[in-house]
Amino acid sequence: MRCIAIQSYGPPTRLQMMEQPRPEVGPKQLLIKVKAASVNPIDWKLRSGMVRWVVPLKFPAVLGFDVAGEIEAVGMDLESQWSIGEQVCAYAPHPPGGGYAEFMVVDAEHVVHRPGNLSLIEGASIPLAASTAWQALFDICSLRPGDNVLINGASGGVGVFATQIAKIHHAKVTAVCSGRNEGLVRELGADEVINYHEVDFTQLNRKFDVIFDAVGKASYRDCCKVLSRNGRFATTLPSVETAAFTVLSKLQRRRCGMVLASSRKKDLQAIYGLAGEGKLRTIIDEVFSLDRAADAHRKSEDGHAVGKIVLHVAD
Repeated sequence: MRCIAIQSYGPPTRLQMMEQPRPEVGPKQLLIKVKAASVNPIDWKLRSGMVRWVVPLKFPAVLGFDVAGEIEAVGMDLESQWSIGEQVCAYAPHPPGGGYAEFMVVDAEHVVHRPGNLSLIEGASIPLAASTAWQALFDICSLRPGDNVLINGASGGVGVFATQIAKIHHAKVTAVCSGRNEGLVRELGADEVINYHEVDFTQLNRKFDVIFDAVGKASYRDCCKVLSRNGRFATTLPSVETAAFTVLSKLQRRRCGMVLASSRKKDLQAIYGLAGEGKLRTIIDEVFSLDRAADAHRKSEDGHAVGKIVLHVAD
């Protein structure tokens, strides 16, 4: 099968088209014929070696955690539950993922049916980013109806889902983004928009019940100034400082935590359920062909994508 793989850590040019054997399906696994694969910041962090001390890779490594496609083969223990040809989306649970390829094998517990109202590109764009938003808001921040919520990076890949999920669950949402994306985040449900080029939200004279830093650019220390007495803070950026505050916050009224998303069936079912009902939208910034994976990584690393970047693998 064709795939995009890296043979060593380094710049986007390390991403090269290769031929590898088609993976074998285990008894509780599904072989997916991949049609589209999402590009997430974790992909280029793995590729560059930025997180090699935490998540070392074995080479050659095929990146990509999110895919949409159809079932090509079914493990023997699953033949009564799944059928060849079913349209599905999957969130690979372990690095490096394996989605930048014509075929990917994954345990069935990490696979859901693709709702009919979502295209293949849309279906592939959802799993990791939406799960990150979901787990930050519910697992760390215990989101409740009526909470005053601030989403930093509301127009990014994770932020567009966080903005909608918070609003769907009856929170009051303040979105932080650039001025050019104000219309989009208001369309997604934001009650108020802060242009970060003009206003530093950490200097506001007001308090928020929940702050989710979806782009990992605001520290808990700075955000404490605008957190309510029982406020909750979540960030996508792992750091020693945040880890220390996470431990300390267990003894305090305020809560701090880092979200490292995991692939969970119940979360995926809830997320795709909302998408299937038309309540949760995905925003696609750009679609690249598989052989342009390096260009997709460059765009992701640039940090200004609006919504998600997706690779088109096959028709």
